[in-house]
Amino acid sequence: MKTYTEIVFDRKWHDHTALLAINRPHEYNSYTLTTLREMVSAIEEAMWDDDIQFIVLTGVGDKAFCTGGNVHEYAEEYTRKAADFWKWGEIYGRVFDMIMHCGKPVIARVNGAVAGGGFEFVAACDLAIAADHARFISPGPRVGMTSVGGLSQWLPLHIGVKRTAEIVMLSTEIDARTALEWGVVNAVVPLEELDNTVHEFLERMLSLSPSSLWYFKVHLNWWRDLVWRLTWEHAKAWFSLNIGSVEPSEGLWAFKERRPSRMREIRDRIGDGMDPRYPFGPLMKRCDACDAEFLPEHSKFCLNCGTAL
Repeated sequence: MKTYTEIVFDRKWHDHTALLAINRPHEYNSYTLTTLREMVSAIEEAMWDDDIQFIVLTGVGDKAFCTGGNVHEYAEEYTRKAADFWKWGEIYGRVFDMIMHCGKPVIARVNGAVAGGGFEFVAACDLAIAADHARFISPGPRVGMTSVGGLSQWLPLHIGVKRTAEIVMLSTEIDARTALEWGVVNAVVPLEELDNTVHEFLERMLSLSPSSLWYFKVHLNWWRDLVWRLTWEHAKAWFSLNIGSVEPSEGLWAFKERRPSRMREIRDRIGDGMDPRYPFGPLMKRCDACDAEFLPEHSKFCLNCGTAL
């Protein structure tokens, strides 16, 4: 049995049921690369353990289920080396592959705020039960990112295209009751009844054929896999090509520094002709004084030695 630092993995949470909880309540259960790797490992453990026949996914505490990727890691690591986000995306994708293809029903126990990738975890799970104080939001466009790691693929299957567009393109928050009415979750209960309700769902399934549930999940996965396989590789490429550009750099660091982002100002500059990926022109200039290469075309001074260009 492995030990983990950023998740809790309780192999005996209920009869034939393991609990996987993201254990970062100090940052609203946002995940880091380490968290994702541990989630993959834990679900793989559950897959190989025949005594574990159900997995419950949740977060530690009562404030957040999961609020997506850790913005500090995004800002400090990937805006500085965007190419590494493609590698990050490979690990992220494996979490969903494990949720879908572990051969066992996975239930989201939604114990608080749900945002970004956390929303995508809920969309990937087979069933979801939420506490009545839970809130759901896709904040990606606020920080220069977007919801193409699960929401663009699976949320339309739950709630339709227009409602998905409203949640993502307006970055609209919905409460637990709306999530229930729209089909994001299966039940909403007071927080103090959350575990009992999850147990009730499990007890009902424990009296059903394991093979039947497994094979029904295989069929559900056809819909998920159809769109996931066609789009996720593109999404990884988009993130890795874009996260070092103006919009994510501004949005992520604004969030990290707890200040309003300057997206309207960026829009104005785009309107004046700025390319947000190359705000000072393509990287074509060379400095004759120090031989520095790949300087922005509109640079007036060398970024290496300071010589006027």
